[in-house]
Amino acid sequence: MLDILNAIPATWDLPMPAEKFVAKHSATEVQTWERLRQTVATVAAKHNWTKADTGRRIGIAESTFSQWLSGTLLGVLDNQNSQVGRFLEALEESAAVTAAMPDGPGFLRTLAAVEIHNTLLLAQTMTGFVTITLSAGRGKTTACRHYQRIKPHVHMVTLNPKVKSVHGVMSLLARTLEVRVFNPADLVGTIGEKLAKAGNRALLIIDEAQHADPESVNQLRYFSDNYGVGLALVGNEEVRKRMTQAAHQTNSRDQILSRIDKNLKRDPGREADVKSFIEAWDITDAACVKFLLGVGMKGGALRQIDRTIKMACLATQKPARDLERKHLEAAWNNREVEDV
Repeated sequence: MLDILNAIPATWDLPMPAEKFVAKHSATEVQTWERLRQTVATVAAKHNWTKADTGRRIGIAESTFSQWLSGTLLGVLDNQNSQVGRFLEALEESAAVTAAMPDGPGFLRTLAAVEIHNTLLLAQTMTGFVTITLSAGRGKTTACRHYQRIKPHVHMVTLNPKVKSVHGVMSLLARTLEVRVFNPADLVGTIGEKLAKAGNRALLIIDEAQHADPESVNQLRYFSDNYGVGLALVGNEEVRKRMTQAAHQTNSRDQILSRIDKNLKRDPGREADVKSFIEAWDITDAACVKFLLGVGMKGGALRQIDRTIKMACLATQKPARDLERKHLEAAWNNREVEDV
């Protein structure tokens, strides 16, 4: 196994195997079991997995895994050893791929990032209401997370298709803010009070906000209106559609739409940002730059470039600066996204 799997001593209690266990199985099977058990315990300790977590990850029933781990299993030991061995091999392969995966440039002060930060600052300073609906791949999430890291009293949650109702959104907020209430009717008020107490001019960023239904949008607006919390809805063009739908559910359309201080949807300089992103990857070869510019001007922008470069690096085992155009073309074609 990789050294990384054996770097941390196991913290689990590993009892001596039962006499019946040793008598039932061959010496070779028991030796394999001892090696696998120690490695599993070490891996679990490294990742802070419980025994139940580990059994589920391996795909073995909890009772069977418990017997295997404690050395009391009287069934076919080789079956469980093989399953555990395959799990550890897959984990090792995954660790090797992760180690070979190049890191991207991280946060860059692209033109888009500057505009996103300015828009978030506006919402936080004015305790206002903004929407950010730049196209996919323009670094919206990365810019928002960076803003959260450098500014105080900023909270960020990410929605998904399963978290879009008022209950789902409020529950997600409660977990993020570590709010616990016994009466569901008190949940919204308690969240609002927690946000208000976080400090003057708190900001709440809702990423992937296009998943929020109109009722949830209305509820989020409530925090801005009643608790002096800045609110930023971040996502694709569907965010604006949700805003309009939410407006139709109120007595006055202007009650929502007129409260939006800014809607950042105009791209501030896509080509310039694509060039900056390619440069940040330390790619200077003219043919590679030209190819990646074509990739970056498609839907997905910087994300498309990032994925293509990483796949090319993995396939060739070369750093990004040493890639050739043919490597990038092969990676792009392998992704089967679309033609450049």
